[in-house]
Amino acid sequence: MGRLTQISYSMKNISRKKAIRYINSNHVRVRKPEYPGRYYPAIAPATLDLAERASLAVNALTEPLDPDYNDELYWIVDLIGAEPSMYHTMDDHVQAKFFESLPLVRIASGSKQNLVIEHRLMQTMLQMQGSDGLIYIPIRGRPWAVPPSPDAWTGFDFLPKGNHLCSLHMTGRVLGAFCIYAMKDPSGPWRKAVERLVQGIKRVCITEGDIAYLPWTQIEPDTLIAKPATKPIGMKAAFASWLAQGLAQCHRTLDNPDARDLALKLMRYIMRDTGYFADDGEFGYDCPGLNLSQPKPAHFHLHTNPILAALEVVQATGDPYLLDRALKGYTYAVSQGQSLVGFFPEYLTTNGGSGGSPGNTSELCEVADMIAAAVKLSLLGHDKWDDVDRWVRNQFAECQLTHTHWLTDGHVERMDRKKFPLPNAGAGPPQYGTTERVIERSVGAFAGWPSANDWIGTNRWSIQHCCTGNATRAIYYVWENILTYKAGKLRVNLLLNRASPWADLNSHIPFTGKVDAKIKRDLDLEIRIAEWVQPEANHLRRQRPPPQTDIRWTLRQGG
Repeated sequence: MGRLTQISYSMKNISRKKAIRYINSNHVRVRKPEYPGRYYPAIAPATLDLAERASLAVNALTEPLDPDYNDELYWIVDLIGAEPSMYHTMDDHVQAKFFESLPLVRIASGSKQNLVIEHRLMQTMLQMQGSDGLIYIPIRGRPWAVPPSPDAWTGFDFLPKGNHLCSLHMTGRVLGAFCIYAMKDPSGPWRKAVERLVQGIKRVCITEGDIAYLPWTQIEPDTLIAKPATKPIGMKAAFASWLAQGLAQCHRTLDNPDARDLALKLMRYIMRDTGYFADDGEFGYDCPGLNLSQPKPAHFHLHTNPILAALEVVQATGDPYLLDRALKGYTYAVSQGQSLVGFFPEYLTTNGGSGGSPGNTSELCEVADMIAAAVKLSLLGHDKWDDVDRWVRNQFAECQLTHTHWLTDGHVERMDRKKFPLPNAGAGPPQYGTTERVIERSVGAFAGWPSANDWIGTNRWSIQHCCTGNATRAIYYVWENILTYKAGKLRVNLLLNRASPWADLNSHIPFTGKVDAKIKRDLDLEIRIAEWVQPEANHLRRQRPPPQTDIRWTLRQGG
């Protein structure tokens, strides 16, 4: 087993450490990541446990990395080839999503796996921060770094001439990660890095009255920012929603008013002025550069991410207009998928229905977005907890790779990639990769193109790790909000397993309609009952209460 260096899939042992020049040549010292907490053994039902899924996610966020290229992500994976393999592509920059998700799923799970890798990634990301505050990806020494020609679909408006490039939409995810580490390590370099990054983002955005937009989706160092002849519309404009997410998170966590104001202006432009969403929430059809069988496709994830970003901004600002637009977009998105199990198609087309992808596959990107949006709508007073519950238990949970025997026990037909070659990944062929322990290193990752019934929906690619980055963050959003505690009241929103300082929930669903709550302190307890439970079927029984603990119970049916 070794590396794949040619499209012919010949094996060559070229494993050696590469010297990559980062824009910041200074080695930045940061504290090793720590995840303190109380650990204790407990017996829980063998039902869906998101802390367990978060632990698997740590494997998926730290193992499919290339130690010879400073732990760079192998973005795309083929699990059903004669030799399972994974490859670098220009889309490796989605590792920014991994960087944000990793500390979150560690908080949910307590997993200490590969902490040394996380520590190295923390230092590397700081070395990628330029003097202008932006995050620059090195190009030299990484032959997959850019496509052979400009490609609107992959976010390359132009081919860079220098040695470093900032992917502006992925920078939003780095900003979110910097904020997490700033909260975890207040005396470290993170708050300063956040402030510099916000100012860098502010410099490259064009602001006009109550709106702001990005003139490009990527930028090189020392680029002169000039107002374009025309404003970006459609998909190109929507890329800025990733930035708005990070900016909104920055204000909520570190109280940065510049980040708040810019996030609001970016999302107001995307949701109101670009034609990307109709007044009733319908998606605009604009995916240039795609060669698909049906015309004018609308990419589902590139619409659900702005919906989610708008809700992040609403959480930061309370803006009623964005809440209304996001709710309408969410409602339309639900109508275009299978709302019982949470299957949402990768593309919508103007001539009705889903299409454009072989086998009508989904992406876990939009499934994760819809779940996260449902959580945030619920927290904002629009109860979507039943959507969360159905989708997490079905399409979402079933599309995380939790066991691998089905890939190795002879039931999966192995594809001869000389006869059935893999298509381009990103904007180029898969030329730089590895076959080393690919299946094991993929455990905890999420399917890239599942069908309604199959984890791998086509005979092509199996995993695109942008889906893993989005879905692992969604694990945290759901886990965190299974229950919420405020001012002496504990509200149970989802009947899932969950340990907490206030109570441990043990859910026997779906095998038995029973949930045990082990209360740890005095509190008011409110339990939300799912929509499929008849009110008269609810029964509450108190057993062996903790001594001198006062618990007041309420059962709430939806709403």
